[in-house]
Amino acid sequence: MSLILFVFISITALHMGFVMLLGFRLLQFNQSKKNTDHKSISVIVAARNEGSNIPKLVDQLANQKHPDFELILVNDRSTDGSGKIINEFAAYYDWLKPIHIEALPEGWTGKKYALYSGVKQAKNDVLVFTDADCLPTSENWFDEISAHFESEVDIVLGYSPYEPQSSFLNSFIQFETLLVGLQYLGFSLLGKTYMGVGRNMAIRRSSYDLDFLKAIKNLEGGDDDLMVSRLAKKGNTSIMLEKESFIVSKPKTNLKDYIKQKTRHLSAGKHYHKKDQTLLGIFTLSWLVVWGLLIYLIISGASLKIVLMVFGIRSLAVYLILNRLGRKLNTNINFWALPFLDFCYCFYYPWVAIKALATKQVEWK
Repeated sequence: MSLILFVFISITALHMGFVMLLGFRLLQFNQSKKNTDHKSISVIVAARNEGSNIPKLVDQLANQKHPDFELILVNDRSTDGSGKIINEFAAYYDWLKPIHIEALPEGWTGKKYALYSGVKQAKNDVLVFTDADCLPTSENWFDEISAHFESEVDIVLGYSPYEPQSSFLNSFIQFETLLVGLQYLGFSLLGKTYMGVGRNMAIRRSSYDLDFLKAIKNLEGGDDDLMVSRLAKKGNTSIMLEKESFIVSKPKTNLKDYIKQKTRHLSAGKHYHKKDQTLLGIFTLSWLVVWGLLIYLIISGASLKIVLMVFGIRSLAVYLILNRLGRKLNTNINFWALPFLDFCYCFYYPWVAIKALATKQVEWK
């Protein structure tokens, strides 16, 4: 057996083991014990030029069964009439608190200052974060969040699938969203919490670190993952996988906007703890190296039967797990599309990762 073939088999086994470990933990996870006391909730939404989305979000939140919540809508220098829309809703709903930002203090990025302003005004026990273009999938979203805040829990991480559409880009977005969920939710179950998704997460107000938010005020991203990474410790984080806890997000509809969004998301990775960077690096690099070595070995024609058999076993195991996990997380992907999406990912990720590392400042909106 050649050295390159041995390396291929070893890395494929490592990669497959990673996916199976995280996937099986998530598929078997069932939240049995829950807190029955209703926690008071402050929802904080930073919005810029979201006039078309704000009414839908407010209407959905108005239908929540939870008895004690407030919505803090922070209008970040919008020019599309969002401020007027927010004020009209605030006049109708006493649980809606509007905040209007006309200019940013020196050194602050838009979303950071919007969140900072919102958190400072929040009065309730639990801070819930989402985006203006997101919608709860049920009237029990707040109840699900509240139920996960047992006495030792400071952070609750939720999942946010994207709205399905008929396009290749949307299929790829669904695929990558599922991979991200596999990682941050799966590692959290293993006691390795390193991030959350700002579209659907909650933090106990007494634990939220406003001073840390000020310390990263110049970064466009990181308000979710870097904050969670700072606060998370063993036993203080819970995850929500109930379908009624999901938040559906609007996906990007063109590649340019999607790349910009992902570049912003990945740019925060430069500031992760070294141990988290190492863990995620092993996971991602093993995925990419498997494809790279596969292509090399096919071109060289070395031990083709063994190579294809090993890769076939890996692919079947990974795709079956992703398919089952997708059904559990309302992120349905055509099973037969997975090989092509998987192939595209091995070219897409290095491109976006390099772009994120090379970009000094990424705009929010």
